[in-house]
Amino acid sequence: MGTFVTNLHVHQGSREHVVATLRSLRIVPAYVRGSGDVWISIFPEAADQDDAALPEMARALSKALNRPVIAFIVHDSDVFLYWLYEGGKELDRYNSAPGFFTDKEAPPEGGNPEKLKVCRPPNFSKDQLWRLLHPEEVASEQPVRKTDRAAVRDAVRKKLRQSYPALAAKMPNPPSLEEFLAQAETRWADMEGPNDEPRSAAKEFVFAEDRMVELAKLLGIPDGPVIDSYRYLVNGEGAPGTLTLVQAEGESSVRIE
Repeated sequence: MGTFVTNLHVHQGSREHVVATLRSLRIVPAYVRGSGDVWISIFPEAADQDDAALPEMARALSKALNRPVIAFIVHDSDVFLYWLYEGGKELDRYNSAPGFFTDKEAPPEGGNPEKLKVCRPPNFSKDQLWRLLHPEEVASEQPVRKTDRAAVRDAVRKKLRQSYPALAAKMPNPPSLEEFLAQAETRWADMEGPNDEPRSAAKEFVFAEDRMVELAKLLGIPDGPVIDSYRYLVNGEGAPGTLTLVQAEGESSVRIE
């Protein structure tokens, strides 16, 4: 089983206003993280893995707060979705694998780097964001050599070994490290075509959450909390730090070690 992510992030909002708005919109219970200096992260119980309810939640929050709000979903480590709103208006949306649920291969849909400027990312680079969101188009222009692929694969193996403990902690029945790496090898093989030619430059994103984490880094969202969800946090699992559990009435501080 892969990773399931559902969360929202408010850009430069007031924490007190965010908490009050969550209650007024009845988006509770929800965990809240961050002081509002750059991003406040929200992990709601409602709209878990719901690609209709979550963007509506982001729209309502952006309108009430008058701040940019971006919502993320990762489904079973296979698909990465995001929706970007400001003032109740949708600015952008993205689907890394629009043909996934119909077993059809299709390039990513949406994902406009220019629209992400509303978040004033600290390391904004239109080209870098385009390569991240649309690697297939970059691959068609700049084929990756076999020697380069081998180096990237070694780097990914190392990364997977390092990230395995954190990912396994989020899975109810985690595979062993060997099974985890074997799954990655299978996915890698699926990305390569005849004669060992790569189908796309997306190969470095073995899991959909890898692409999400890289985007979060470019936007200045901490890469630990960005892969958290209510379903994990309620069981005491997630990135280390202090969160606030907001209820319809009252709130409590929660510490993740």
